[in-house]
Amino acid sequence: MNIRTVLAFALGPVVTAGLGLVTVPVIAWVFTPADVGRLNIVQIAVSFGVLLFNLGLDRAYVREYHEWSDRGALLKACFTPGFALLLLAMLVTLPIDRRVAGWLFGLGHVAYYWMLVACVVASFISRFLSLILRMQDRGLAFSASQILPKVILLLAVAALALPAFSRTFGELEVAYLASLLSVLLIYSWNTWREWVPALRAPVSRPQIRGLLDYGVPLIFAGVAYWGLDATSTLTLRSLSTLPELAIYSVSMSFAGVGVVFQTIFSVLWAPMVYKWVAHGADMRRVDHVAQQALAVVCAIWVVSGALSWLIDFVLPAHYVQVKYLMLCCIGEPLLYTLSEVTCVGIGITRRSMLSLWSTIAGLVVNVALSVWLVPGHGAAGAVVANAIAFLVFFVARTEASAHVWRPFPRARLYAFVTAGVGLSIATLVYGPHAPVHFSVVWLALLPVVAWCFRHEWSGMHRALLGALKSRRSYPEPDEEPGALP
Repeated sequence: MNIRTVLAFALGPVVTAGLGLVTVPVIAWVFTPADVGRLNIVQIAVSFGVLLFNLGLDRAYVREYHEWSDRGALLKACFTPGFALLLLAMLVTLPIDRRVAGWLFGLGHVAYYWMLVACVVASFISRFLSLILRMQDRGLAFSASQILPKVILLLAVAALALPAFSRTFGELEVAYLASLLSVLLIYSWNTWREWVPALRAPVSRPQIRGLLDYGVPLIFAGVAYWGLDATSTLTLRSLSTLPELAIYSVSMSFAGVGVVFQTIFSVLWAPMVYKWVAHGADMRRVDHVAQQALAVVCAIWVVSGALSWLIDFVLPAHYVQVKYLMLCCIGEPLLYTLSEVTCVGIGITRRSMLSLWSTIAGLVVNVALSVWLVPGHGAAGAVVANAIAFLVFFVARTEASAHVWRPFPRARLYAFVTAGVGLSIATLVYGPHAPVHFSVVWLALLPVVAWCFRHEWSGMHRALLGALKSRRSYPEPDEEPGALP
């Protein structure tokens, strides 16, 4: 993958994160904390629907893309089972739609539930269409499809701030649905040459069964991961208050820098590593990528800690806790991204069940700690439970990969990520009593990170210069499949 492709894929997450830093404060100023909390429930429900109904076949599509000759048939075989199950679920919930709306939102309006269903359907279809752009290295189209919904959501929320609107949750949900429909429209336009032939492509039952054999364990792993990710939201909804859920939701939104890194890396990593496997490359290069990823993770964590005090200038006063909570929140995307490198052996060996057990380990820890901490500490207890649970999740995935694939150096990885989680929790607990002191501590860690990872920074700098030089000399072909990112 050449440097222009990498930058094209990076454009979307970077711009999206920048827009998020504007959108989240605007939503926080325009809507009540209760409605901000309800929007978080919508987002969690949409992510659950996509994870559950795709039956793990989105990851099967990525895994088998380079090994199927008829990729239209592959797309159809991966999309059809989950979409049929989604339609069936819509029919089953039809008689209880008002009850579900009341349980989710505390408001018994049926329209809120069916707008949520429309959000799930749009996101489900968009998920598979986005994989086409991802696997074809069409970075600019992929990035544009990520940026547009954020722009539409921001414009819609800004319009809802006008006196002509009542600023209800229903209006906020409509704005969110409009953003999802826009991305579906763009994905459909950019991939019509692939999905139109897929409609007519012949698919056999043995082909679907083979894909399901790989994907079915990932259903449970995906649902378990959703539970790991959503435990904080669910416990805050049931054991605390909607304003506390709003504080948690805004804190997670300000962990956007980590999400940028997660998104860019996840988009690039899986197709590249499976291409390495298909070409018989030396997989010891994964060890170097893991150390480079650790360097970036630590740098993002430390810079976020040093600058977190700026959040006070963009949020209303009742969100004053966010600058402390977001450091625990940022651990989730960073630890997940790092685990995508260290757990690569699970995907290579097709030992999908290990992903499930690793996720369950983190889920059990998250549920236990959340039930213990949330009733007394609200959003603060939720983010602490989340940070510790994702540390357990990272260690479990890493150890599973080392066991089934090959051993690799792990002590340095564990030392740095444990220190990051520990310092984030310490900032949350003691920061309100000495905010300036903790900002200085995080700032002082910048040269430490620069020194500890000096070899990794040097290696990434050389790789970037080499990629730029190669691009100037040979503008057309991609790098060799074994090239480092």
